Amino acid sequence: MARYRRKDEGLLTLALQAPWYFSAVFALAIFIGVFVWLPRTNVFGFYRAGIYGGIRPVALIALFIFSAIALYKFLQQLASERGGYTYAFEPKARPPWADLGRGATDDQRVEPTSQPTPGALADGHASAAEARSAIARPTEWSLTVLRDMEWKRFEDLCLAFYRAKGIRAESTPLGPDGGVDVRLYRDNADPQRCTVIVQCKAWGERSVGVKRIRELRGVMAHEGVDKGFFMAPGRYTEEARAFAAANHITLLDGRQFLAMLQRLPAEVSRNLLAAATAGDWSTPSCPSCGTKMVARESVRGAYWGCAVFPKCRQTLGMRECKT
Repeated sequence: MARYRRKDEGLLTLALQAPWYFSAVFALAIFIGVFVWLPRTNVFGFYRAGIYGGIRPVALIALFIFSAIALYKFLQQLASERGGYTYAFEPKARPPWADLGRGATDDQRVEPTSQPTPGALADGHASAAEARSAIARPTEWSLTVLRDMEWKRFEDLCLAFYRAKGIRAESTPLGPDGGVDVRLYRDNADPQRCTVIVQCKAWGERSVGVKRIRELRGVMAHEGVDKGFFMAPGRYTEEARAFAAANHITLLDGRQFLAMLQRLPAEVSRNLLAAATAGDWSTPSCPSCGTKMVARESVRGAYWGCAVFPKCRQTLGMRECKT
């Protein structure tokens, strides 16, 4: 499960996260209150001139800042409607990858799926980002595909892979997962006993250190499971590999997972690729509500924010881009 971080809920940060009309209303309130109402009121009596003189410079600065934010967010929204990010709610229509991950029944297997066309996505009320992603989606598995995949789609792919292999697999619900993303049940004598726990980290090219592997070992001990899998599209440090080898943990990096996907029957492999890259498969999903996130700016830099803010306030850090 992707870990998320919270931002300080200051007024300026709130304005940068909220839609453009939040800042516009705030700027309008400053203008009316300070520059229209205050000069005409006698509430402060003799002290009115002094109070007005002290408030006016601060109000001018605040008016400029919030007006600038409102204009920037408005232009950003116009750009999103022509191909950028959007603040709209996700479509309620069932997405083509719904059967790939969470909410699937225990005995569900990956079924052959046809690749939707851009027109079909539009008919299903898919977002512009989904339509663009569907047009440019890859036609074969590669390390780039695995490393560009957002965290939830990567978890769903891992789940679907095990089901395609005929293994009973269950995913954990959204929210804190306790260090487990997928549970495997391979004990025929006791079908309800989890035999393997799987942790997934869609960290792109970033290497996984020993700390995460130790955490998985702790979860294994807590749940009484003797075997663990750690799946990541990047690599592992030597210390992580040594610890895993001594603690019944199998580390699967991007190259190994790619080879496993390519060794599947051709039709099954194509179906997994079509499902895993359907719609917008690279923009992160919200760890709390599952809605696609949007790129936002704050005083601390760029980050991913939930598209339904302020209803959901979860955020994610952005991957560092190599130059």
